Amino acid sequence: MKQRWRRLLALGLTLCLALSILAMPAQAAQLETEVPADQVQAEETLVLTEEETQPADEPETTEAEDEDLAILPEEAEPVLPAQTKQAPALLTSHVRYMEGFPEGTFQPDKQLTRAQAAQMVYRLLAAPDSGTGPCSYADVPASQWYAKAVTALCRLGLFDDGSQFRPEDIITRAEFVDLLVRLKPDVQGQAVFSDVPTWHWAARQIGAAVQLGWINGYPDGTFKPDKGLSRAEACTIINRMTGRTGDTAQATKIIGLGLYSDVTLDYWAAVTIAEASVSHTPQVSGTVELWYGVDLSLLTFTSGFHDVGNQLFYVDRYGKLAMNKMVGVYSAGASGALTLTSWSYRMPNVPYISQIDNIYAWVGCEAVSTLMGLQAKGYALNTPLKVFLDYLPRSASDPEKGFVGSPYVPDTTKKTRTTIYPAKLAEYANSYCGGDIVCQDFRGASVTDLQRELLAGNCVVAYMTLWWKAPFYRNYVIEGQVQSLVSNNHAVLVCGYDPDKGYFISDPYNYYNRGEIHQYWENAQTFESIWNERKVGMVLR
Repeated sequence: MKQRWRRLLALGLTLCLALSILAMPAQAAQLETEVPADQVQAEETLVLTEEETQPADEPETTEAEDEDLAILPEEAEPVLPAQTKQAPALLTSHVRYMEGFPEGTFQPDKQLTRAQAAQMVYRLLAAPDSGTGPCSYADVPASQWYAKAVTALCRLGLFDDGSQFRPEDIITRAEFVDLLVRLKPDVQGQAVFSDVPTWHWAARQIGAAVQLGWINGYPDGTFKPDKGLSRAEACTIINRMTGRTGDTAQATKIIGLGLYSDVTLDYWAAVTIAEASVSHTPQVSGTVELWYGVDLSLLTFTSGFHDVGNQLFYVDRYGKLAMNKMVGVYSAGASGALTLTSWSYRMPNVPYISQIDNIYAWVGCEAVSTLMGLQAKGYALNTPLKVFLDYLPRSASDPEKGFVGSPYVPDTTKKTRTTIYPAKLAEYANSYCGGDIVCQDFRGASVTDLQRELLAGNCVVAYMTLWWKAPFYRNYVIEGQVQSLVSNNHAVLVCGYDPDKGYFISDPYNYYNRGEIHQYWENAQTFESIWNERKVGMVLR
């Protein structure tokens, strides 16, 4: 009986289930037509804003809910306003952003390296060390001079981060422009050069630089983006970027004084380089810039005399302009301009050293005259003559590289030009000066140049002739090449000048008065005749 009731119950349930399935499509259709449209919109809006209205303590959205949200249209998501990264600010003051090399040169035509470019821009920034971005260059050791600048610019986003920076590589024109345009990210432009297509990686940057007036192309309509640029060209672009035009009058004086030994007044970018190299306070009127606050005493120049703007100036061995002091018989004023107070001067307390007495250095006149000059200037006071002679640099045949032969043994065959030329002699002599550059090659100097040095209290090792005879020449083989050179060469120390007496000579070759001091005045006509023919010497300042 129970079994029969169970079968009847199962049959009834099955019948009910079948009837419900048949009724579902009609109910679904009825629901679709009865739900108002604004209710559907409200539900969609609710889904879009649910995340914003969800209480903070509610559980996180389930995985199923994530999937539902993922199918919503992308444009329906809230859009935040774009945030433009602010570019690093430049200094408004005109600071020095370029420097020369230790030997006193600027090397204006040398191509700029990536490290040098970084250093230039670093000096121009108002807050160069404020960057917080990553920097992971493996080829920028902290011990290198450029490390601080490169790392700072990388952290500011002016250089892209990466594993390699290539600091010693030449920076291309495109790379340099890209670096500078990052300081003006809002400027747009279109490159108009035939070799910079629109798809070039730096087309926008190059176009922006053109728009800003920083760069020009070449006459043929190209820009040459992959070519390097010289140090002078880099200064030109930076000055345009910062609106620095230079004070022509002051720049002319500073360049004329030898700010750099390889940048003369006739160089095309002389004023541009001075603007980049000297800190000053500018006053601009239209396109004219005037400099104020330039302290010439803080600058280093090329030693010697300089004619600038019809005025004469003197720079000492330390590279400092003489101002408000006496220089021999010259009076240097507040601006450094010299006034000659007398036409006669003889250097006091010049010690006498013989190349013959007790040493017999028959052909060592250049070195002996040099030691006299060094001691007159207060150097090498305790250096024995033999030590000075024995340690001279030597060369088999080229006097430009060292002393040829032996200073003690004359070459009676006249096949060897036993001498040492001024440049190498100066290099050797300066090794006795405790780091000071006292001696310099003086070849090619005029009689006027020579007289100025003597009137300033300096002395000159002059390559003249033995017994003041007219120069005569022989052929000598110098490193395989035959050269016609003065055979009767003799060097003396010149340490005074007087227009009536001539030139005061300290002559190491006291052959006819051994054991005595051989110092005398040589008449100007004889001296100047030989000097003008040879123009070979070394000055000691």
